[in-house]
Amino acid sequence: MADPMKKRMISACNTWLLICFCCTLLTGCWDRIEINDLAIVLATGVDYKNDQIELTSQIFIPRKAGGGDSTGSGGSPSGVTLTRSAEGHTIAEALNRLQRKVPRNMFWGHCEVIVISEDAGKKGIREFIDFFLRYPQIREHAYVFSTPDPAKNILALLDPLERSSAESLREMANMKLGTRITVLELAQSIEGPNQSVILSRMLTLAPDEGQDKLTTTPYIKGLSLYKGDRFNRSVQEPLTVGILMLANELNNIIMPVNVEPERGSFSIQPLEVKTILKPKISGSQWSMQVDVQARGEVLLNTTNGDLTDPAVLKKLEETWASQLKDMAESALRLSQREMRTDLFKFAVEFRRYYPKQWKEQEKRWEQIYSELDVDIQIHAQVVRTGKSAGPQGIPDEQGR
Repeated sequence: MADPMKKRMISACNTWLLICFCCTLLTGCWDRIEINDLAIVLATGVDYKNDQIELTSQIFIPRKAGGGDSTGSGGSPSGVTLTRSAEGHTIAEALNRLQRKVPRNMFWGHCEVIVISEDAGKKGIREFIDFFLRYPQIREHAYVFSTPDPAKNILALLDPLERSSAESLREMANMKLGTRITVLELAQSIEGPNQSVILSRMLTLAPDEGQDKLTTTPYIKGLSLYKGDRFNRSVQEPLTVGILMLANELNNIIMPVNVEPERGSFSIQPLEVKTILKPKISGSQWSMQVDVQARGEVLLNTTNGDLTDPAVLKKLEETWASQLKDMAESALRLSQREMRTDLFKFAVEFRRYYPKQWKEQEKRWEQIYSELDVDIQIHAQVVRTGKSAGPQGIPDEQGR
């Protein structure tokens, strides 16, 4: 009896010794950082000022997030953010100086928006991209925007509707009001075969009368076009429609269509615009077939035309298709003749379908693209005419 009891006691002792030894190896939470010690960054802005890079962060203020009396002007839920800026010869140096102006450890894991000013874009954004992708805390899926104004002014806005201007920009990107480009996609576009990028261009809406100049919201107007890593130019409507259509990013837009000889116009909202690229190499001749399939609905009819008449509907579809083709051809001329830059990722398709020929001619792509034969075909269909059949306000019988 003594031997089994002795064995159990030895086994129990060994078990306790093993547990005690394992406990000495546990690190615990000695290196933890409390949330109260963090400054949570919601958005980042990059400017170029005094021959230096200016980095701006929009920081969340947690103590105001749930307060009922901490609203901004006019009952706005804004005012829960603050901005801090710092300059440096490099963006990393600017970050180091920026941290010195914030009494908490800056945490970039919630940074969902990056705004780059056009002045900074003219100097080249390759350094910024390298930093945003290399720095471990910054999300590679943060949305990127461009602005002709200082980026820090966009981040300083107190949006009357949203909790911060960062949230406004994120919502606009999700609504696809322009292009929706992430940091990773930006890097892939600039370093990829097409070496270009299209960014949504942000402006500041004028504040309501009697409101503070910051109590307003950013909005999208136009596009910023980059050749390589440098800002080249900005464009406005209707040219932006053609650019977005060829880039397969045309969404959330209403287009007026004038059908002759009718007076007035139809307003069409595209439900789906799909662009299909079909590259072709025949001998030494490179060409691209662009097929655009558009489906839309009529939101407004200020003409006397009755869309229940098949002839009127067909004429509307033909006119809409012709208008879309004119816009696409204008965008193509800008890209091929003026910028000599592949904005629409034609190079990606040639590399995919003709890898051998692409490898041989890759260095000549700018010249090939500027001389590329491009055939654009538009197939437009009106699939909905609205709840009303004929034009409203027109009597059924003349003289009534």
